[in-house]
Amino acid sequence: MHIVITDQENENSVREESFLANKYTIISRSGLNITEIQIIEAMRGLANPKRILFLENRTGVSGIIARGLYPEAEITIHCMDLYYAGKIRRNLLKNKVSSVTVCCKPYVEQKDIFDVIFLQLSKGGATRELTLDLMQQIHQALHMGGKCFFSIEGNDSWVRNQVEKLFGGVFLYSQSKTGCCIAAKKKEKLKRVRDFQAEFVMTIFGKKPVRLFTIPGVFSHREIDQGALALAEVAGGESQKGDAVLDMGCGCGAIGISIAVNQDVSRICFVDSNSRAVYITEKNCQINGLERYEVMMSDTGIEEECGFTLFIGNPPYFSHYKISELFISAAYKALKPGGRAYIVAKTATWHQKFMEETFGNAERISRRGYQIIKSVK
Repeated sequence: MHIVITDQENENSVREESFLANKYTIISRSGLNITEIQIIEAMRGLANPKRILFLENRTGVSGIIARGLYPEAEITIHCMDLYYAGKIRRNLLKNKVSSVTVCCKPYVEQKDIFDVIFLQLSKGGATRELTLDLMQQIHQALHMGGKCFFSIEGNDSWVRNQVEKLFGGVFLYSQSKTGCCIAAKKKEKLKRVRDFQAEFVMTIFGKKPVRLFTIPGVFSHREIDQGALALAEVAGGESQKGDAVLDMGCGCGAIGISIAVNQDVSRICFVDSNSRAVYITEKNCQINGLERYEVMMSDTGIEEECGFTLFIGNPPYFSHYKISELFISAAYKALKPGGRAYIVAKTATWHQKFMEETFGNAERISRRGYQIIKSVK
């Protein structure tokens, strides 16, 4: 069976890899991550599972192969970010696989239901606290006697130690120069369920404080990021009565909520692709008493044109400015004439140039070691 997860048509620009005694050939742009390769190899020996769950998968390949190996099983791929959920759905559609469920939610909601759960842990992926959170969710989602596999890029003894503590035992399933896969069984219910949620107060001189909750996997967990604080100070200081505010890449909602708490805005809309960010922003809006607000999960921005007067964005630094370009283009589309856009960056040269090209103007403001670029439509 051939599984295609690339749009490249030129044969010289794709890579073919075969797995499970050449039963499956994967055609991709640069090859599968070792964490997914190890999971594919681990799937061959399962004892006819009824329900399989994949976590932190970003291609859908494991789900497609699981469907072929276990046609009677219920297969779920759980993502926290809408971007990866969309990518997986497109790959399922491309390979004509319709019976794999893809969900994008902040938590694994099912309890004591799955026979087997796979978690991919690639370098630069989940933080340690998010990894612990996911491990606990896995334990709760497995039925008694259920098995879980943790596929690791590299050989992180910390992961192995944490799995052993949580499950009361662990064994090495496979190991190579670039990764390892460990497995464990659920033997008993957890004696204590940890709460990974944090609470703190964001304070800006001369402004009302904002009470915030954060959870692992959301930007700036446990404390406010200095770049976000700088953006809140600058954009909040220049906000106007009646502003319609769009907070894109909102994280825990700190910047937009600070503006809404301290200024009589007409409306405020929060947008993020991360389901955990959307979940915690909704909670933070409620505890801070906001009334005229919307929280949206989107990885492409917002469809509405010319409905806002103030745009704030704190784009992530990876992806070679593609996400920053999306933020700035979305800002131009969403703002009314005269509307203001504020983008924060550690290194602002590219952002200032692109905002100058998009808006026809760009002003750089230094704050807290960061650069705020302001443009007016």
